[in-house]
Amino acid sequence: MELILIASAFKALLAVQCLHSIEELSMGFHKRWYAVKMPFWIFLFWEICFQAFWFFVLLAPSFPARETWMAFFNYLMFANGVQHVVWAGVEKKYVPGLLTAPLFFIVFFWFYL
Repeated sequence: MELILIASAFKALLAVQCLHSIEELSMGFHKRWYAVKMPFWIFLFWEICFQAFWFFVLLAPSFPARETWMAFFNYLMFANGVQHVVWAGVEKKYVPGLLTAPLFFIVFFWFYL
């Protein structure tokens, strides 16, 4: 796949992930996630580290295997969207992150179809 396509999708999905994190942080994801419940400060710390890593990948052109990392992130964000929709389907109600989850699909399919 072309680096320009991967990088463009990466930038768009990183922007969506920033919005998604804001939704999760403000709607109590840390208290409701089915896999792990955690204190807010731990979830906030995780989000800051997660975002910082991906912004470093974006801003460091010499990052090792950068194209592979960007492609991995693109697929990871698609899977993140799927996870939120399935979780909401199982609970049959809103779950934190559901409002922005469809944006992952839209952006992913915009670039990859």
